[in-house]
Amino acid sequence: MPIADVEIDEAVAQREPSWLGRKRIVVYSAVFLLCQLFVLAIWAVRWMLHDTGAAPMGVDFRVFWSASYLSLHDSPLAAFDLSRIGDVEDSLFPDHYAPWVYPPTFQLLIYPLALLPYALSYASFCAVGIACLLWAFPPTGRRGSLPWIAVVAFPGIWVATAHGQNSLLTAALAAGALGLLERRPWLAGVCAGMLMFKPQLAVLFPLLFFCARHFRALAAMAVTATLFIVVSTLVFGIPLWIKSFEAASWFNTTIVNDAASGVMRATPSIFATLRRLGASVPVAYAVHAAIAIPVVLATLWLWTRSAPFEVKAAAAVIATLLIQPYLLYYDLAWLLLPIVYLCDDRTTRNAWTRPDGAILCLAWCLPLASVLPTYFPAILQPGVLVLPALFIVTIATNCRKASHPA
Repeated sequence: MPIADVEIDEAVAQREPSWLGRKRIVVYSAVFLLCQLFVLAIWAVRWMLHDTGAAPMGVDFRVFWSASYLSLHDSPLAAFDLSRIGDVEDSLFPDHYAPWVYPPTFQLLIYPLALLPYALSYASFCAVGIACLLWAFPPTGRRGSLPWIAVVAFPGIWVATAHGQNSLLTAALAAGALGLLERRPWLAGVCAGMLMFKPQLAVLFPLLFFCARHFRALAAMAVTATLFIVVSTLVFGIPLWIKSFEAASWFNTTIVNDAASGVMRATPSIFATLRRLGASVPVAYAVHAAIAIPVVLATLWLWTRSAPFEVKAAAAVIATLLIQPYLLYYDLAWLLLPIVYLCDDRTTRNAWTRPDGAILCLAWCLPLASVLPTYFPAILQPGVLVLPALFIVTIATNCRKASHPA
């Protein structure tokens, strides 16, 4: 028999930590949101006034805009020329430089960005990313689900916005791929296929679709990814693909060999943390694989079972993040998905245990906490503990509910 609403309310009231009540979540989130917006507003004003002490806003977006500018005014291959793209970036933000290492699929998407002035293009890019993410999976209004203010205040949104990164778009596509899977599998496959502009984040989706027998979604993903690659090849040519592979190989080698780099400090992966602690490259990869492989197998096993979809979706997103050796803190915008899924799943049965609630709160704060090691090198990335803990909570939630079905 299904659990009645009264029974759910009683369970929530009995087991919900006093510091984690819905009203308190709304208050905490509102305060957190106002603080983040206040800081970003001050930062934006200082940047627009050309304050030399203020770091540039959209420091990563400048790479996208610069690649677009060279593609429009020179040639797409010029974006991979370190001196040319460095000159364009230097004209935007002196002394801030990063190379272009993305595939032609993403270069196709950012191609028109430089048709607008930098500031307007940056604001438009961020607005589209936020709108897509919030539209992709609106939380329910059920008791125990995450309030809207907690979604909007999620630090991962504003960290990605400050950097002008594409993680809001990738998170929106992942949300579409999972949220539409049971209702519109073809469209879910299209969303998954569009992740080919950052293909390392799409690697689990075909396996998940296959294990869950969502063959229409799998076919749609394959067709979309193929068309995406073909169109970008027709527009830019095969030489751009060759150049992008060379750039990616160079970048990977550079990062892997420099354990003390700022990029390593910004990477909340097991591999990066071990490299920072002095482990050799083979040892770091071996330990990372020893954790990533069981995580993938557990996720695939879960997708073969009749587990609640919210739990399966949460496990899929967390696993996608955990298996990445190279994952920067702004990619933790994806964590909004498992947080919302687990909160929605909570509404159908018993509330969390106190440790479950604490770990979800840590996961909600993680994108902001992960920024700290970039400024304080002595601090290790907290994600190497929080992400595995969140995955364990997800699997344990399913096991508890399998033992006590509704």
